[in-house]
Amino acid sequence: MLDAIALRAAGTSPAAIAHHYDLPEEFFRLWLGDDLVYSCGLWDGADASDSLPAAQFRKLDFFANALRLRDGHLLDIGCGWGALLHRCVATHGLASGTGLTLSRSQADIARCRGVPGVTFHVESWVDHEPDRPYDAISCIEATEHFASDRLDADEKVAVYRSFFERCAGWLRDGGRLGLQLICLDNVGHGGSRAGRGASSELIRVDIFPESMPASLSELVLGWETHFELETFLDHPEHYRRTFRAWGLAYRAAETRARALVGNGTWKTFSQYFSAGEVYFRRREDSLYRVILKKRARPKQWATVVTPSRLGATPDPSATPSGGSPPAGASPAAIRSHYDVSNAFYGLWLGPTMMYSSGLWSSPADDPTDLAAAEHRKIDYFAGQVMHASSSRVLDVGCGWGFNARRIVERHGASLAVGLTLSAAQHEYARERAPTGVDIRLEHWRDHRPAYSYDAIVSYGAFEHFARDGTSSLERIHAYREFFARCFHWLAPGGRLGLETIAHDGAPDTAAPLGRGPLGDSVLSIYPESICPHLSELVLGFEPYFEVEALRSDAADFARTCRLWLLALRANEAEAVRLAGADTVRRFQRYLISSEVQFRTNIITNYRVVLHRRPVLRW
Repeated sequence: MLDAIALRAAGTSPAAIAHHYDLPEEFFRLWLGDDLVYSCGLWDGADASDSLPAAQFRKLDFFANALRLRDGHLLDIGCGWGALLHRCVATHGLASGTGLTLSRSQADIARCRGVPGVTFHVESWVDHEPDRPYDAISCIEATEHFASDRLDADEKVAVYRSFFERCAGWLRDGGRLGLQLICLDNVGHGGSRAGRGASSELIRVDIFPESMPASLSELVLGWETHFELETFLDHPEHYRRTFRAWGLAYRAAETRARALVGNGTWKTFSQYFSAGEVYFRRREDSLYRVILKKRARPKQWATVVTPSRLGATPDPSATPSGGSPPAGASPAAIRSHYDVSNAFYGLWLGPTMMYSSGLWSSPADDPTDLAAAEHRKIDYFAGQVMHASSSRVLDVGCGWGFNARRIVERHGASLAVGLTLSAAQHEYARERAPTGVDIRLEHWRDHRPAYSYDAIVSYGAFEHFARDGTSSLERIHAYREFFARCFHWLAPGGRLGLETIAHDGAPDTAAPLGRGPLGDSVLSIYPESICPHLSELVLGFEPYFEVEALRSDAADFARTCRLWLLALRANEAEAVRLAGADTVRRFQRYLISSEVQFRTNIITNYRVVLHRRPVLRW
């Protein structure tokens, strides 16, 4: 972790903060409104008449509810003029809190709110020393000031690692961290530097001097050691609407604004609102809302970052490019698992023969109806990635073909191509394929489509794309090859829906297995395969795709494993006849171990929806 001197030097200086935030209070009220909330609102997308005040209160309420603040103690880093702490006490039952800002003007105005149990300090997070643990921490659009535009990507990640480590130290066990993040999106790190153009220089120099957003991967590399993901929302459109609302209010108050700050500053802010709206419309920047939960213990890493430093996520500069990545699980290893017996799998997978998690989206969903949950999962992804009824869809790791059939029969795809390495799955799926479904015994690396796809889906195959025992950098290299191919297979605007089991609290290792008896019992039944870590997944797709949805649904897979196990036990005699007693015991042990790991956050189930970038930016 960087020391305080290095962290202070890395971030936006107090003078640069004052340059922006210490303008007259009345000037900000003209376009922010009386509540003085200077961050993206949470808009009701279905309501075109939604107002800026309503969107801002909705945003504050979202974080208050997600952080479970009733009777709690909250630290708000980058508290602005104190609106979040004020509302959390007045509306959500927060007992006490602390707000940190580097702006003396903001702190003075926040104190004038007279919020009981809350104190405001002109203090950097770097220097904060709490007198007792917090129940939650909020940080709304402040991370852009932690690592200035002077830093390279590796230096930024070092700052974020230090920030998240400190937050974990300040939180009680199980405490939550709520983040609202402006992030570089369709502009890579190099493209975010000086010289991008007049509008970029306006924001970088005149509006927020010294500040710089992170990319998503830089932040995940920072938080993954100490925090697990609970909620992730991608809302660039919400910031486009917020900038539009600010701009309209600003123009309506032009005369007073010019009188308060002068013609030069008035013009700079007017240009800033227009540029901000364009950036989010084009996704050069994006807006993420993230809820993290403190891990019971820090995640352990075996990754070699540099020859002198072990035990951390990789640095951005170390991520591979060029050359051939190492192979994933071999076809023989895949077949050793999936070619046991189609009839054996049918006993416990049920009529869908879907070998991936079901989706339970509400308390009203029948917890015992696995088939309905599998249908719901397919329908969720189809709704996210298929934006035309005649879409051509590729299913990578298609299993026994049910997903491809439902995409054609229920969702109107004109063609669904399924790839599998299992001869048994291939035979089963081809026998049942309706018109429009093409099942192939083919590795994705060998796939050569004759046309572009509109959408790609892949459920439970990603775990086979890298091999257990490889390094984190080797795995990222393999994942990037997959995402690069998907990028080139997809038509402009195409989407990728991905579901993968991932190591969450499980440690990284430098050799196969070694993650404890539960994990080893699962991986032993999947020879050569390995689950990704979140940072590896993000580093894999980020050069090629924008993220539109990211869900961590461990509970869904835990429930799925339980239902599979119950079905296998109910049909145990027939399963033994079909596959042998040893195979049945191994599968029962694997299902029990998997359920426990999902329920204890050793592993999770990520559901990701990605949108093909207009052009490569990294």
